[in-house]
Amino acid sequence: MPEDLCYLSGKYLEDYLHDVEICQAFARRSREKMAEIILERTGMAGREAFHTIHNYIDTDEMILRKGAIAAHSGEKVLIPINMRDGSVLAVGKGNPEWNYSAPHGAGRLMSRTKAKANLSMDEYRETMKGIYTTSINENTLDEAPMAYKSLEDIIDVIRESVDVIDVMKPI
Repeated sequence: MPEDLCYLSGKYLEDYLHDVEICQAFARRSREKMAEIILERTGMAGREAFHTIHNYIDTDEMILRKGAIAAHSGEKVLIPINMRDGSVLAVGKGNPEWNYSAPHGAGRLMSRTKAKANLSMDEYRETMKGIYTTSINENTLDEAPMAYKSLEDIIDVIRESVDVIDVMKPI
């Protein structure tokens, strides 16, 4: 059998999923700890928290979410678009046709390599005017807003899986 078509079963699968759960729990606690530190050091208080993770194995439902996040009925989600347009705050609809999922982000219009070869720093700087950032440079050109699908395109597509609450814009 070709290596690309191989899969785990039995004890190997159980051991792998056990390790995945440990890694995912560690990642969850790391996110919580980062938020705690940021709130503590800024003197702010959090009112509400929720997790939106992508590219993971949902071991409860046995769903591999690659390029996707869970979007169960009533579940809050955050879908990042790009560094200029921000993120979509939404609530899942629990659509079984979408595997109870939503996209984890806008998705690229061009690969990192193509973006670095075709996008200009001048255009990148111009599109980011009015947004505070210290990361506009050659090393992040592949993350420029023009490398991603538009906010409007994403909102049109996700309506079957989530209800949009708001679009959170960077400052």
